Amino acid sequence: MSKRKIKRNKLPSLQKRVVLCLAQNDPQTINEVKTKIPPPAHYKPTWLAIKSLGQKGLVQEVGTKKYLGRKYPKHWLTDEGVLVALFEGANPETLLKKTREIFPENQILLLCLEIAPKLNPKVFEIGYSVVKTKGKLELIDMHAILFTQMQTEKSIQIFREVVDILKKYPKQYNSFKEQMENLSLLKEII
Repeated sequence: MSKRKIKRNKLPSLQKRVVLCLAQNDPQTINEVKTKIPPPAHYKPTWLAIKSLGQKGLVQEVGTKKYLGRKYPKHWLTDEGVLVALFEGANPETLLKKTREIFPENQILLLCLEIAPKLNPKVFEIGYSVVKTKGKLELIDMHAILFTQMQTEKSIQIFREVVDILKKYPKQYNSFKEQMENLSLLKEII
């Protein structure tokens, strides 16, 4: 069975509330989600929303919770779900903290979340469209976001802050530096 892709720019209301709830909390059972989303929902619609988000590749099971001798699956966002939560309006700092706990090895995702508060929200439309078409965000896509930011933002101070954050991720920084050098070579040719 193939994953269904997000076909429009916005999630349905309940799915959006579920994504934002998961983005702000640790992994949750369906019952925990239904009680935390505003306004509280019933179990079956919440279950259907989580199931639908799972089919879209935005939510996954990340463990279980034992309660009264039974095991209940705990859900949280996938790496694509983290980006969608960011685009839907989740707090980037909280999302970064939770993502570091759950996806510590995904450096591109962590970089994206760390620079998100510094960048113009409009440049993340590129990232959103990439996630919709490819299903993931790659390093070259991050370069496109940063190049777009350079074209839209007049403040060199903001770009310096972004580069300082980028230096925390050596592989991504070296790749970005190489891309910038290739641009300067292209400038010499023109």
